[in-house]
Amino acid sequence: MPAAVALALGLWRIDAVSYWADEGVSVSIAGRPWSDLPTILQHMDLAHAFYYVLLKCVIWLGGTGEIVTRLPSVIATAATAGILAALGRRIDSTTTGLCAGLIYALLPMVSRYAQEARQYALVTALVIGATYLLVVTVEQDPKRVRPWAGYALMLGVASWLHLYALFILPAHAAVLLRRRQEGVWSRWFLAAGTACALAAPLALAARSQVGLISWLPRPDLGTIRHLRWLVFGGNPVVIWTVLALAVIGLCVPLTPTVRTVALPWLVLPIGLMVAISLTVQPIFYPRYVLYCVGALALAAGAGVTRTVTWVTRRAPAYLVPVVLLALIAGFVGPAHAVIREPGTRPDDLRALAHALRDHARPGDAVLYVPAGNWMSVLPYPDSVAGLDTRTLHADTFFGELPPDRLRQALTGLTRIWLVQNKKSYGNALELHNDPRFRQTAHWSFGTRQLSRYDRLPTPQR
Repeated sequence: MPAAVALALGLWRIDAVSYWADEGVSVSIAGRPWSDLPTILQHMDLAHAFYYVLLKCVIWLGGTGEIVTRLPSVIATAATAGILAALGRRIDSTTTGLCAGLIYALLPMVSRYAQEARQYALVTALVIGATYLLVVTVEQDPKRVRPWAGYALMLGVASWLHLYALFILPAHAAVLLRRRQEGVWSRWFLAAGTACALAAPLALAARSQVGLISWLPRPDLGTIRHLRWLVFGGNPVVIWTVLALAVIGLCVPLTPTVRTVALPWLVLPIGLMVAISLTVQPIFYPRYVLYCVGALALAAGAGVTRTVTWVTRRAPAYLVPVVLLALIAGFVGPAHAVIREPGTRPDDLRALAHALRDHARPGDAVLYVPAGNWMSVLPYPDSVAGLDTRTLHADTFFGELPPDRLRQALTGLTRIWLVQNKKSYGNALELHNDPRFRQTAHWSFGTRQLSRYDRLPTPQR
């Protein structure tokens, strides 16, 4: 049931919202020929290379439409809800598992990233799958090799999708603190070490691109407010209901396993990332720890079970979870509707592409500032069909022409379309200050801007 609900919510209006910048990067890079990938990844997003390869296979099968490219995230989210339900059932009860999976599926943050052509939903499915394997293996037979190999492989693949998946390892170590079975720790260290070894080549290769996360802010109170809005949709009833159920599930356990598993899983990855962000370099952003939402849902599901045990003398056992879940579903409904409305993403690349397609003429030149902004329009490739995207750029799209070469390249052009970020300068300023051209139109699409420059008529002598 949780998997079905998550799948239905993920498919609901999946293509209603345009790609935004990060999705545009995914689809544009994955949509390039195989021969272009090494050159592209030398300059950016090497840490996401494995996801781009997976997405490229999806695009090869079905194209670059929003439904196709977002479908892997929807399927991963449905799988996560099902695995979480199985985990709750395993460590506590059927009611806990059912409610944990449903709460997870209903949270707006989960639905938001289920409909995104990025890797966060896939990472979450693998991390929670590895958590399930860990718990089952320790409870059943820690001496079996195959489950530990599966655990290491899941975390290794998750780290190749996003290196921050490995922040779950301290939480898994905390799960084992009270375990006394012979060989548990040595086997876990071997499995965790194997996962880290699998991730090591990617981590070392991507070190040269660490500057790509320099935009991350240091966590503060604003981060907490953003996280609260993102997870719960900003509705106070949902916030306090889920948090109250989570506190009940963690503080009043019928079996201690829920607290042993959920508490470190919820606290340690986020806590470590925030600590590093405050003391070394900002690395925390809410979507990077989507997999921690599963711990919150597991604790809340246990809280539903505890609540049921208190009131079943006066009401049927099924009534309390039905009422609580209906309450949550009713209040998160508006949030689910809002995140599927145009304009709710940082950028509206579809509208930008439509404006360029509707107003540009064949042969018009396009200038991207910074040069990597070619990825802002290529998710919708028909928007630049017939346009000159090469003249105003270096041999690759990753370097801007020097000012003198840009002025020379402008000589034979009559109309130019500038695609730029807000507050970007460089060649955008060179074009704006060129006396031969005048800005005649301007559109804003979130953080992306589109402007048209027309050549001024030559004065008559």
